[in-house]
Amino acid sequence: MSAAERREEILNILKCSSEAISGTNLSEKLNVSRQIIVGDVALLRATGVDIISTPRGYILNNKENNDDCVIKTIACKHSEDCIEDELNTIVDEGASVINVIIEHGVYGQLTGNLHVSSRRDVKSFMSKLKEEEVNSLARLTDGVHLHTIKCKNEEAFKLVSKALKEKGYLY
Repeated sequence: MSAAERREEILNILKCSSEAISGTNLSEKLNVSRQIIVGDVALLRATGVDIISTPRGYILNNKENNDDCVIKTIACKHSEDCIEDELNTIVDEGASVINVIIEHGVYGQLTGNLHVSSRRDVKSFMSKLKEEEVNSLARLTDGVHLHTIKCKNEEAFKLVSKALKEKGYLY
């Protein structure tokens, strides 16, 4: 398989998947190293393919799937030990957490792609934070952060906001 054919196959795998695909999984399927996959994804992005890296792997940014959804940004503040509960609260109300955004004093706006839509996704994200022994972005801003969330409609967004407000997580 040529490099161009491999990149086309990566694109086909991502198009057919409803979940994120890890670089390791792609490398095993295509019988190349994970680093080759990282390079191929970079080249695909350079051609305009909107591939997003998440803690669970790569996904295509399907903008056409957002037409019927409400996408809003919420401001939150809480301690690091509330991250899991905050994310579970959002997904329990039927929303997806697209990202986390902080305003850094030196670097400006920093964004981390999350793409969590279920408790399983939240558990996986939290495990990755612990395994990698890294700090959350919110730690850099004393717990202040933004989330871009995707809801099926305005009513769902109101339910998410209400649940977060009741827990004291809204800023």
